[in-house]
Amino acid sequence: MKKVVSVVFCTLVLSSLLLLANMGTTLATEPGYGDIIEAYTTTAITLDGNWGATEWSDAWIESRLNRTARCAYKMNMAGENYLMSWAIDFHDTTNDANDRWLLCIDGSGDGGTAPNTNDHKIEIAGHSTLNVYQGTGTGWAAQTTTAVTWRNSSTTSPYDPVNHWVLEVQVNKGALGAWGANPPPHGLYIAMYDASNQSQGWISYPPNTPSDNPSRWGLIFTYQESVPEGLSLVVLVLLSSVAVLVGSLFVRKRLRVTNSPVATMH
Repeated sequence: MKKVVSVVFCTLVLSSLLLLANMGTTLATEPGYGDIIEAYTTTAITLDGNWGATEWSDAWIESRLNRTARCAYKMNMAGENYLMSWAIDFHDTTNDANDRWLLCIDGSGDGGTAPNTNDHKIEIAGHSTLNVYQGTGTGWAAQTTTAVTWRNSSTTSPYDPVNHWVLEVQVNKGALGAWGANPPPHGLYIAMYDASNQSQGWISYPPNTPSDNPSRWGLIFTYQESVPEGLSLVVLVLLSSVAVLVGSLFVRKRLRVTNSPVATMH
């Protein structure tokens, strides 16, 4: 019995490591940033540029931008439309024409060192102007679309009691691109710039990553009804591996019983 447990444990660890390594290469993501879960909305969203006290409590909260910013993400359906929704909290207290929000989506999660046709860039310029771009294979081209709705405002949030900028944005996947009915994986890049704090530079997820290189973006790697509290990507992979191993061991045990001399006598 101890030998079986030891073999199972070793197999579990090895398969988990292989899955993790595979995810980083196969799904074309910046190492360490491929763990976002797409959670289904249970709390209604009001697109008003305010991060309500409970409005984003059911979302994936991404706090690895830096200490001045964080992001929430979740999805819901409106009829046949799949809606991707974000709230982005950024400690920018001034209103400058050169301030920027960037949100980039790789619809097929296929990476590439330049944006292709399933890659889209959403830009909010100066807190007032929406620009949407689609990849061409070598760069970005302006796209006319009604797939993006948004609102930003200078307000407080659960994370910052000082008035600062908060953006809420919602994307209709089907209206934005032909990949609209696809489930994850989707590449994801988020960035913001405070023109009054040039020394800070761009704040981005993943950090120090260009917006025109999808192979270095983060990844929405799966979807679930809710985000498991306290579970990291490693734990999720381990749980998946356990399920596979337990199923395999159960089948093998049943086969041994079926093929035993006692069983074949009946």
